[in-house]
Amino acid sequence: MPPAASPPGSRPTTAATPSRGLHALSWIASLAVFGGALWLLHRYLHHIAWGDVAAAWSRMPAWRIAYSAAAAAVSIAMLALFDVLAARVVARGRVSAGLAAFAGAVTQGISNTLGFHAITGSALRYRIYASAGLGAGDIARIVGLAGLGVGMGFAVVITGALCREPAIAYGWGRWAGVALALLLIALVGWLARPRTLALGRLRLPLPGAGVVSAQMLIGGIEMLAAISALYVLLPTASAPPFVDFLPIYVGAVLAGIVSHSPGGLGVFETILLASFPPEARADLLAAMLCYRVTYNLLPFVLGSAALAMFELRLRQRGRPPDAGDAAPTPASRPEGARAHD
Repeated sequence: MPPAASPPGSRPTTAATPSRGLHALSWIASLAVFGGALWLLHRYLHHIAWGDVAAAWSRMPAWRIAYSAAAAAVSIAMLALFDVLAARVVARGRVSAGLAAFAGAVTQGISNTLGFHAITGSALRYRIYASAGLGAGDIARIVGLAGLGVGMGFAVVITGALCREPAIAYGWGRWAGVALALLLIALVGWLARPRTLALGRLRLPLPGAGVVSAQMLIGGIEMLAAISALYVLLPTASAPPFVDFLPIYVGAVLAGIVSHSPGGLGVFETILLASFPPEARADLLAAMLCYRVTYNLLPFVLGSAALAMFELRLRQRGRPPDAGDAAPTPASRPEGARAHD
């Protein structure tokens, strides 16, 4: 039976009120995290001489910087593969692998620096995929599937680190690691059959076991490359073992995402500085500044230049088709069809 209509002049519904409240609370929490991090960062930086930071940078071997840049390139390449995989599942035959890889690399290179991935990433992907005639619904599915891949990468790396028993786990890491590994295996098994997520009237086909398994592999490589891009720059005298540094890095990245600061700036640095002894913080700050160049600034500049060239080519070819005006093609997947590998 259809829902009863609201009487004239009444408020349409109060369902949006809780969501607005939660949205406001999330922003308050984000500002609190960001403000607290800035206060701590100011305290840490107050005791660091910038001359020591410059000296630490000058002592950094060139091969370490080159390794960091190469690891960052591997990370971006894996992030681009998420888009290739997502486009293959959602829009097989309608989007080339090259365009999907371009969309993923440019989006991640720019969003990792600007932050607000849900906004910047979606807008950039919409612009690129709409030029190929994809509609908003298909683009949203690609964004969601690529985001799921990033989450799978976090899960795989955390699981592996816990199974290796980092010091932060205090001897309980393997239990948690085994539990997470079993959950991931169960997820793959559950997705072996076609599954659909119901969100109200929306029916969202879930990826198959093959797709999720590929995401786990790609995501694990991506996360290890991103962590290595910073780890190779750390001062060797005070750097913890890689397995101990991994949860620190993941925690700093997640805190930066929660804070909504551009690229996690300030929050990421604060957590890392708090994890090292005071005498190593000048060397650590030099390493983090170099990491910001190799992992954030360089991909941002290259991604922005590539996007500008893409826009120029679109203008030279004429107005691209609007995603909302794109007519369905014979290759289009019928409504409700499952993207299952």
